[in-house]
Amino acid sequence: MGHPVSDIFRTCWGLLANCPFRQGNCLQFQADDQIVYAGDLHGHRANLAKLIAYCKLGSHPHRRLVLQEIIHGGPATQSGADRSFDLLLRAARLKLAHPRQVFFLLGNHDLAQCTGNEITKEGRGVCRAFRQGLQESFGQEAAEVNDAMAQMLLAMPLAARCPNGVMMSHSLPSPQRMGLIDWSVLDRPYWQSDFVRGGSVYEWVWGRGHLPEALDELARRLGVKLFLLGHQPQEEGCHIVSDRAVILDTAHARGCIAVFRADEELTAQSLSEKLLKVARL
Repeated sequence: MGHPVSDIFRTCWGLLANCPFRQGNCLQFQADDQIVYAGDLHGHRANLAKLIAYCKLGSHPHRRLVLQEIIHGGPATQSGADRSFDLLLRAARLKLAHPRQVFFLLGNHDLAQCTGNEITKEGRGVCRAFRQGLQESFGQEAAEVNDAMAQMLLAMPLAARCPNGVMMSHSLPSPQRMGLIDWSVLDRPYWQSDFVRGGSVYEWVWGRGHLPEALDELARRLGVKLFLLGHQPQEEGCHIVSDRAVILDTAHARGCIAVFRADEELTAQSLSEKLLKVARL
């Protein structure tokens, strides 16, 4: 037995790695599932609490809560350390309590935190601040907690699909870098080379600049009708990129979530009309 927090992250890793909804690195939801999809959370404690309260998972066995990019953000300590691992721990505990109802998608901030890269946000290195938060909280056991957390993060799937043709993913490969993608990454185990710049996972979660023509090509290649994404901040909580893609942001007071049945016909416009503001939940 290790540190109790490490044990929670390791147990969550096992649930992610052996998830019955998972085929390769893609989740496959069923027709009678109700999806509650959140954009990036980035340490927003109040929004995560509202989501959990709204979902009432114990009373709705077919409800599937999909979370992404929980770390990096929220209130800092007096020293400037990031404590968003508290949110990640809360989400991991929620997964342990409801293993068939709580799901995560891998994001670029998760990947950067695990691979030693840095992301500068609002003038500070968020990965460094996160490591500082772990050190302040766990002292000599910080390395053990970090390793267990990284194991869990790197077990997160890359995407989730619904029978209605909706595909959820943190992002998609940039149009000019699609040639770097091994498209079998959705169907096979991750390789270490996937996680570095130029690798399939790295390029997938860091992608930007999705023009309508590129989204049409991705939709044809992947057999998708509509992409539901995060990754790019949205001041009003959502953005219709094209009739193929909607971006959600759940990391601020105007943040949005999407709630829909996995078998209902959706377009970008009809989905946008069903979005809920987290502040009103």
